[in-house]
Amino acid sequence: MCLVLPARVLAVAGQSAEIELTGGTRVSVDTTLCPDVAVDQYVLFDRGMVLEVISAEEAAAILEMYEQIGQLLADADGAAVSEFMLLGSPVGAGAP
Repeated sequence: MCLVLPARVLAVAGQSAEIELTGGTRVSVDTTLCPDVAVDQYVLFDRGMVLEVISAEEAAAILEMYEQIGQLLADADGAAVSEFMLLGSPVGAGAP
């Protein structure tokens, strides 16, 4: 599964840009597909390539959606662990 991430552009030099991910991690990416990218813009990137320039609002909405998905997955994992603990044995244990 691919997960396209939003990030803020910090610097541009030729066909590469330095971007900042949520949490402050900085990464160098290729801008060949979006040659007009500029400092302080937000971009979507995947596998080291800028795919699209987006608005700050769209970047925030995407990050919020990812946070909600993460919480849903964590809740589902927690429910699975709780069910496992209630059963007291692995699924399928004792099956022929």
